[in-house]
Amino acid sequence: MAKATESVDHDGILRQIAEEAGWSGRYAFLIVISAAISLLGLLMPSVAVLIGAMLLSPLMMPIIGLGFGIATLDFHEIRRAATALMLGAAIAVALSVVLILLSPVQTITSEIAGRTQPTLFDLLVALLSAIAGGYALIRGRGGTVVGVAIAIALMPPLVVVGFGIARWNWVVFSGALLLFLTNAITIALTAALVARCYGFGSHLSPHHTGWQLVLFAVAIGVLSIPLGAGLRRIAFEAVAQRQVRDALGEDFPPGARLSQVEIDHGANPVRVRAVMLTPRIEPGADRKLAADLRQRLSRPVDVHVDQVRISPETGAVEAAQIARAGNGDALRVARERDRAIADVALIAGIPVSSVQLDSTARTIRATAAP
Repeated sequence: MAKATESVDHDGILRQIAEEAGWSGRYAFLIVISAAISLLGLLMPSVAVLIGAMLLSPLMMPIIGLGFGIATLDFHEIRRAATALMLGAAIAVALSVVLILLSPVQTITSEIAGRTQPTLFDLLVALLSAIAGGYALIRGRGGTVVGVAIAIALMPPLVVVGFGIARWNWVVFSGALLLFLTNAITIALTAALVARCYGFGSHLSPHHTGWQLVLFAVAIGVLSIPLGAGLRRIAFEAVAQRQVRDALGEDFPPGARLSQVEIDHGANPVRVRAVMLTPRIEPGADRKLAADLRQRLSRPVDVHVDQVRISPETGAVEAAQIARAGNGDALRVARERDRAIADVALIAGIPVSSVQLDSTARTIRATAAP
C-alpha cells in the first residue's frame, strides 16, 4: 500500500476534484438534463432511458469532493462541495415537481415504486460502488466510473422525491429520500476512507483519524436501522411465500394441486387467496389454514381458498377447467378490485398495511362426468 500511495499524484487529484466538485454553469446544465431524462425514464417506464440519465451523473463529483474534503479536513472544500450538492439536489427536485404537475401522466410506475423501499442491499451497493469510484478516481481508471454511475443511480431517487412532493405522497417521498441520503452519505464517507488509505490527509493526527472512523461507523449504523427493517420485510415475504405453499400442500388430501396463490404481505392481517384442485372438499379449510399459518408466521392471517373438486376418473381435469372457466370472471374481478385498492392506497400515500381488503370466500365444486 505504501508503494501504491507513493505513485498517486495527490496534488493533481485534489486539483481535479476542486475543478469538478463545485458549482458551475456546466454542472447546473447537467443537473437539468439528467433530471428531465430521469423523469421520462421513470414515467415511461424505461430502464434504458434511466441508464442514460445515470451516465450523466452530475451529482457524483460534489459527493466525491465532499468525501475528499472530509478525508483532508479541508473545510473550504467541504463547504464548496456541500453547497453544490444541495443546490443541485434542490434544482432536480424543484424541476421534477414542476414537470410532474404539468405532465398528463402521473402514475406510480414500477420504476418509481422500486425506489420507494430501500433496504440494506442498497447500502451495500452504495458502499461497494463508492470504493470502486474512489479507486477509479485515484488510479485514473476512467472506464470504471461508468459502471459506478449506473450502479449508484443518484438522480432517479431525487426525481422520485419530487414526484412524492408533487403528489403529496409521503410514502413515495420518504422512501425515495431515504434511498438518496443512503447513497450520498455512504459514497461521501466511503470515498473519505479510500482517500485516507491512499495517503490523502497524511498530515492529520491519529485523533483526527479516529473521529473520521467514528463518523463513518455512526452514519452507517444510523442508516442501517430503517434499511434493515426493509430487508427483514423482504425476508419475511420470502419465508411467508414458502410457508403458505407448504401449508396448502399439507392441509389438503393426496392428489390435491395448488392452481393459484396470491399473498398480500402488506395487509394486516396477511391476506392469502388460493385456488386448490382437490379430490375432496375440505370443510373449514380456511379456518384451519389460518390457524396453521398464524403459528408458522407468528402473524394473523386471513385465508380464503377456492376449492375445485376434481375426480380421478377420466375427464376430471377437463371438468375442473370448465368449473374454473365458469368462475374465472368472478375471480378476475376480485383480484382486479384488490389490486385497485392497493394502487389507490399507494397513490394516496397510505401504507398498504393500513388498508383492509375483504372478499367473500367461495367454494367451487365440479364433478366430472363418468
